[in-house]
Amino acid sequence: MLKEILDSIKRELKETPRIVLFEEEEEAKELIEEALKYHGVEEIKSVKNEEELFLLLSKACPTVLVYSFYGNFEKVIANINQIKSFFPKLKVFCLAPYDDEVDLARLFFSGADEAIQKPFSMGEFIARLAKLLRTYYLEKKVEQLLVEDPLTFAYNRRFFEASIREEALRALRYGFPLSLVMIDLDKFKYYNDTYGHAEGDKVLQGIALLLCANTRLKVDKVCRYGGDEFVIILPHTDWKRALVVVKRIIKAYEKNPFEPVTLSFGIASLIDRGDLERSVSDLIIRADSAMYQAKKMPGNTFVVDPETIIASSKEEAPLVVQLSPRLQQPHHQD
Repeated sequence: MLKEILDSIKRELKETPRIVLFEEEEEAKELIEEALKYHGVEEIKSVKNEEELFLLLSKACPTVLVYSFYGNFEKVIANINQIKSFFPKLKVFCLAPYDDEVDLARLFFSGADEAIQKPFSMGEFIARLAKLLRTYYLEKKVEQLLVEDPLTFAYNRRFFEASIREEALRALRYGFPLSLVMIDLDKFKYYNDTYGHAEGDKVLQGIALLLCANTRLKVDKVCRYGGDEFVIILPHTDWKRALVVVKRIIKAYEKNPFEPVTLSFGIASLIDRGDLERSVSDLIIRADSAMYQAKKMPGNTFVVDPETIIASSKEEAPLVVQLSPRLQQPHHQD
């Protein structure tokens, strides 16, 4: 049953389930890892201490955390509360000791999605894990209907607004960089008026595919922000690495463009403004402003937000780079 669920997730959700195992006992860790591998789990990472656990959760984006503990129940409750506050979509499967101190109801109330008490049979563990992953699979299928743009199959504006806050919260909490790229299609209105809306839809679909093909699957998030605007959320990415991504996208687009449509990019990185909402709003405004500066230049151009550069290096740097030699003069872009 577990293999079937894993195959469905890979085939239909286009992702490989990742399991993080928190287990202090070496023998128990090896037995669980062996069982998971036998039943088809390909990506398993194990840790033994809490510091490593929180660092791994922030980097690995796992599907399920198998959390084994042996005592100090109040600390376990606090840890699960903290984990679920920062990773609300993570499925937590607790392996609890058979102890009077352990209250399974409190485990579930704190955020655990599944629990089993030791000692347990490996068959029951695998069956419960399969059930948990099936729940994950069904939730993701429903989520796709709610968060996907029906035309381009990129994420929609609603997903963007929720996701940028989640990523910013993690970035501020752990000190990781987070960058945002805003993209506008220049001359798209002219293209629509000239060739019709059906052809214009093909352009939007093609651009969405291009953006997804040149970003990290399941890490970066390509969203349709408005009619002819897209945005890319780049976790663990400073502005210089975001610039590499933008250059790659422009190079790919110029090989097969939808002429005369060109692209304008605005790049900004997260700056801590004292609270989450202010920091997120500021990031979006700066990326948007940089994009509109790019639109004043020849097509297929990007502008890096000046505050981003100052905050990261405190040094002067070129803010505008034109990558389209065929477009030499500034011109009006719809």
